[in-house]
Amino acid sequence: MVAQNGLAVALAAWTAAPPADTLHVHVDHVLDGQERDWLRALSSAGTTVSWSARSTLPALALEVQPRDDPMGGVTARVAAPRSARVQVGDAASPIDSMVLDARGGAITVPIASQPLSVRVGSSQATAASADSLLARRVVVLGRGGWEGKFVIAALEERGWLVDARLAVAPGIDVTQGTPEMLDTSRVAAVIALDSAADRDASRIGAFVRSGGGLVLEPEAAGRPAFVGLAAGGVARRERPASITVADAAPRRALAMSAIAPLHAGAVAIEWRDGRVAAAARRVGAGRVIQLAYDESWRWRMSGGEGSMEAHRRWWTQVVGAAAYQAFAHTATSSATDAAPLASLYAALGAPRPALDAGATAERHGLHLWMIFALGAMLLAEWGSRRLRGAP
Repeated sequence: MVAQNGLAVALAAWTAAPPADTLHVHVDHVLDGQERDWLRALSSAGTTVSWSARSTLPALALEVQPRDDPMGGVTARVAAPRSARVQVGDAASPIDSMVLDARGGAITVPIASQPLSVRVGSSQATAASADSLLARRVVVLGRGGWEGKFVIAALEERGWLVDARLAVAPGIDVTQGTPEMLDTSRVAAVIALDSAADRDASRIGAFVRSGGGLVLEPEAAGRPAFVGLAAGGVARRERPASITVADAAPRRALAMSAIAPLHAGAVAIEWRDGRVAAAARRVGAGRVIQLAYDESWRWRMSGGEGSMEAHRRWWTQVVGAAAYQAFAHTATSSATDAAPLASLYAALGAPRPALDAGATAERHGLHLWMIFALGAMLLAEWGSRRLRGAP
């Protein structure tokens, strides 16, 4: 068996003086990219290469994607055996650890020195984001009031570029930027707060079907103008489930109009007390996020010390889930190895059982027994022919 710290030396020796026409490597770790490439090169040079492992090697895969957040950062998604403890790090230092369930796991890294790495036991996968997101604007449409004011504030404080139109009186609007220019070349998502967005419904529909994002608060989602875009129906408005904003579950202090029933193709993404509090739906090439909560400004104004930042982060997550994403390709490190066990199978095939010393001796003993048996059979045949007088 070749240990992890001895394979590099052995590979160099085998390259200079191949030990045989057939080479079998019995390892205690998942081979990294350099080791796999070296063994594949030996195979291409005429040596038959196979491999086996001392024990079951964990299947591990890592994907890294940029976050749709002006503050930057990446999301790392990990696939590994269920209940495995995964250690996450970047090029600078360890970051965190997590235990996976059957669906895998994900971790958000606000600041990362790429590539990122994840480790389970002696197996390690590394990956870097191949793209970066190009900035797009967010358009907010609704009536003038606390909700519009603080949704815009939360997004701008997070770094989003916001265009808005807020109706303050019949026929009188307050505008910011150019909210009427709905095009994916400049806009990532539209937030429709209430009935004041009705007049833009047809343009919003075209924008979403061409790839744009849409966030609907309950009043807008229940309007006939948006029924073809909403993720579901809008139930009767319910009082908040809590009178105080708790850091652990702040949205329990918000009134909600549950999303029911869900429309075909819609997916519930948040629940509260058994009712759908947020849902997503694909419409054409775009995405729609429907919220059951209204008056989210109460979270910001009535919560504790960290409520303002939590409110900003939540609205960024909501918008990011719907937003049209335009990517710019960026150079990535050639040292990435996102799925090492899968790459090992692709390079050298499936593992084969190792032939240890005991098995070799048993095989040699079998060969000797077969030789003696064949010899005895030949002697018996010769004797029989002589007794019959045959030549």
